[in-house]
Amino acid sequence: MKRAGMRWSLVAIGSALAIASVNAQSAQVVYEQRDTGLLTWVTEFRSPWNGSDVGNLNFMSNPTGRIYAFNDFFGSTCVIRVRLQSFTGGDAFGRLMLVAGNGSRRTGSSEYRLPADRANNLGPMNQPGSVVFGTWVGSGHTFGLRATANDNSLTASAEGRADVEIRNASMLSLSSGPSPSTPNLASYLWGSGNIDPTAFPNVSFSWASGSIVGARPQIATTLFGNINSPHSDRLILRTTLNILKNGNPFYTDVDQAFVDWSAGEATFSKGIGSVGDSYTLNIAGDPNNTQYQICLRVQVLHEGYRDNFASLAGTAALYDQTFCQEFTVLVPEPASMIALGTGLVSLLALRRRKR
Repeated sequence: MKRAGMRWSLVAIGSALAIASVNAQSAQVVYEQRDTGLLTWVTEFRSPWNGSDVGNLNFMSNPTGRIYAFNDFFGSTCVIRVRLQSFTGGDAFGRLMLVAGNGSRRTGSSEYRLPADRANNLGPMNQPGSVVFGTWVGSGHTFGLRATANDNSLTASAEGRADVEIRNASMLSLSSGPSPSTPNLASYLWGSGNIDPTAFPNVSFSWASGSIVGARPQIATTLFGNINSPHSDRLILRTTLNILKNGNPFYTDVDQAFVDWSAGEATFSKGIGSVGDSYTLNIAGDPNNTQYQICLRVQVLHEGYRDNFASLAGTAALYDQTFCQEFTVLVPEPASMIALGTGLVSLLALRRRKR
């Protein structure tokens, strides 16, 4: 007799993959040049952008900052040049975004310069717009900015400034799915999780993950609006089927599909179709009481990369579940078959009486 009862058990797997803690975004401010001396001269790096001077070698107290030079003294120039280094915070993989821009200058030869690269070089004078860089904790990157205020008139004041903001890179999230379809052995079972190898020498089954949709949001900034992540990301949907025979590995099948977000890509959501496979297990030659365990693991993984797939920064599990079922290879005993036959005869007799 075949019974539809199934003994699937669900094993929830947490995000065992290492994920760094997410802290406040910051960078150490190093003054490389700072002209001061008169009350009318101001050269500072402010954090937050509209706050007070953070001071040399200190860390930004806010994700925003402003390099600022102000001069109201005829014929003189005040200069501040800083570099940002030793970044803290970051997303789960320690990745960060740095944006610099909103520059302005007023009177004379006042000017500002934004970062040109991640090696402390400066961009062109009075560069319009903004620049965006990807960096990460422990990268060793340094970013240079410079502002000069020069007052060459008797009545005007001079000012040069540029803003900077540091934010965590974007992490992927799971918008929908998966909806796993596990191997169905109900039609083969009799008793309490047994399969008769004489009746079913081959046990066929299939499995699937179900489709998913993942999302990567833009990075919200205070000073520059929403910006696409300067790092790349990969969303992976994977099924792993493992079969153990008497506790020993017998068969493994891994299937997966993935989608990518490139550095700077604006696409918000992407989907992956269902992943799965099928298998036929031959138990014809197995002796009674052979034990089988079939486990299906369904995973949705986020691989975070630095820059445009330059190097893997880390892996996080967005979904990780394992479903297991056990059965025993067992031929029914004759007594059981007789009892089964007797029961069927009795049912038929009752049915005839009712007619």
